Amino acid sequence: MRSLLLRIFVSFWSIIVVTIIAAAMLGYFYAERVRETLQSFEVSDAMLGASASLRESGREGLTDWLRSLPDVTASLVYVLDERGQDLLGRKIPPPVALAVRRFGGPQLRPPPNRDAGNLRPARPFTQLVGPDNDVYTLFVLPPQGAVGRWLSERGGLGLAIIALLVSAAISYLLARAISRPIRQFRESAVAIAGGNLDTRVADRVGSRRDEIGLLAQDFDRMTGELQHAWLRQTELTRNVSHELRSPLARLRVALELARRKTGDLTELDKIDTETERLDELIGQILEYSRLDAGPPEDRARIDLQELIGSVAEDVRYEYGQAGGDTGIEFEADANGMVNGYPNALRSGVENVLRNAMQHNREGGKVDVRLGAEGSQLVVTIEDQGGGVAEHELDSIFEPFYRAKARQAGETVRGSGLGLAIASRAISLNDGALTARNTEHGLCVEIRLPSAG
Repeated sequence: MRSLLLRIFVSFWSIIVVTIIAAAMLGYFYAERVRETLQSFEVSDAMLGASASLRESGREGLTDWLRSLPDVTASLVYVLDERGQDLLGRKIPPPVALAVRRFGGPQLRPPPNRDAGNLRPARPFTQLVGPDNDVYTLFVLPPQGAVGRWLSERGGLGLAIIALLVSAAISYLLARAISRPIRQFRESAVAIAGGNLDTRVADRVGSRRDEIGLLAQDFDRMTGELQHAWLRQTELTRNVSHELRSPLARLRVALELARRKTGDLTELDKIDTETERLDELIGQILEYSRLDAGPPEDRARIDLQELIGSVAEDVRYEYGQAGGDTGIEFEADANGMVNGYPNALRSGVENVLRNAMQHNREGGKVDVRLGAEGSQLVVTIEDQGGGVAEHELDSIFEPFYRAKARQAGETVRGSGLGLAIASRAISLNDGALTARNTEHGLCVEIRLPSAG
């Protein structure tokens, strides 16, 4: 069906119709079988034997006759006295008990038109009259299988259970048809929110032609537009960054020529410093764009302790603190391997470490520790720079976000790209990056799945 409204309507309508038809058919065929069985039994030798037993020996004779019937037949024949009790003391099926309450007793029907002794083969039940004028009502059930006996024992409750099962099955199919695509929409929305713009819903929903199928097509069209806009933005950022590097390179050449002609001037040093910062910023933009576009390399097994040690040495050298009393202290409590992208992982660790060095107090140390927790390797990098405001701890990993210092309330230094690059790089390696304030400063934690 092409309409979800029509599908829901037809489903509920089908539940009602199927239940009514099933109940009517069961009642009709069961009544017919009872009638046919009763007709054949009334004129049988067994029935004549029951009449003779009652006439000759009274209630005890009729009870003996009932007990002498074959097991299969006896389980289908009930003889009830005027109080509605079976002569063998068996539990009476609900349909029989209801019928006897309505139609049983001595006044069941008018006397027969012809003399038949003590046998009354009339409708709806056959009756036998004993020597003391006690009336015994005979009820015969048709041969039943397991399902028939189950229904007979439960009466209307059995039909209600069948109707409940049929309606529950149809309702389940309807609920599943509605909830399954909704769950698929939710999973796709979560994937898109996580940055996977290649996610599509129509492929999972299938070739539905109803409102859900149309919604899936519109959802995919929206996702495609978002992906196209994101690609254009990324390409624009990359192109602008590349274009800025060319005049920046020429500016540095011109700056060097000016310095040769005029000597070292404070103004030229200032220009040189700002040029280096601009060059670094452009490099960070290009690196973030590259990581945001996906992994540019193949996965490999990486010795995390060796990688962190190499990064720490490079950063020490850059900050001119190699062999000094202050700087980076690296301690490894575990030595593990990870499966990841080496260059991206190195970039992530390096940017976190550079961020710690940049915001560390003068003379302070940056503690780097490598440990293991279960199936994960944990890297903590803690500085002594005072930390950031608590409400900004989650925002510092966003591009170009510059947090306020926790104590002074001043905007911290930097372009706001270092931790964003680190977050993206760690995410590419199936890891997680979090930050928290400590007594001395900011602690950034990197968690990566261990490869043994």
